[in-house]
Amino acid sequence: MVSEYVARHYPNDEARFHVRLGAPTQATAAQLPAGVAKAIRMAFARWADAVVITPTELVVVEGKMRSDAGAISQLELYGDLVPYTPELAEFTGRRTRLELVVSIEDPVVTRMAEARRITVRVYRPSWLPEWIEKRNRRESRPRRPGAPA
Repeated sequence: MVSEYVARHYPNDEARFHVRLGAPTQATAAQLPAGVAKAIRMAFARWADAVVITPTELVVVEGKMRSDAGAISQLELYGDLVPYTPELAEFTGRRTRLELVVSIEDPVVTRMAEARRITVRVYRPSWLPEWIEKRNRRESRPRRPGAPA
């Protein structure tokens, strides 16, 4: 969904998908063997769905099919990590904007996000009705006996 959204709304801008944000501190990297440092980096890696590089902004995009209040804290964390991301260092003079893209909007989550200066965009891909139908079928089935709750 995010790649479709970005292609449609940012056709002339550079987009990077599944972007690892942040970097391990120099102290951590220096104190640990290379393999251990890499394992720690992977365990604490934060991945934005996309970062769009416009002439004036870095737009950090997180996509959710259904609005999710947890995405707000995710995006706030991602925004805090942008300045520490070596792959984005050449763009540090640009403003960072956080964008939550949802297909099914929850107005309460939208208000919460906007209060934190996170842009909320509703994007409904052509395949959304099929996704909803499959999801509803799966969620409406009774649990199997003995299955975890």
